[in-house]
Amino acid sequence: MHDEMSQAELSDLVGVSRQTIVAVEKGNYTPSLDLAFKIAEIFDLRIEEIFFKDEEK
Repeated sequence: MHDEMSQAELSDLVGVSRQTIVAVEKGNYTPSLDLAFKIAEIFDLRIEEIFFKDEEK
């Protein structure tokens, strides 16, 4: 079900703008812990499965 979710749909579910979701996806914005947990919950994943630090940067 969530595989086909749009950025707008996700932003509505977690209470942020679509532009915030775009920035998170591009790595231009680090979400708050609250937002990260909301996104993980939507996709039924652990927070570490979605957000991780890229050691090469």
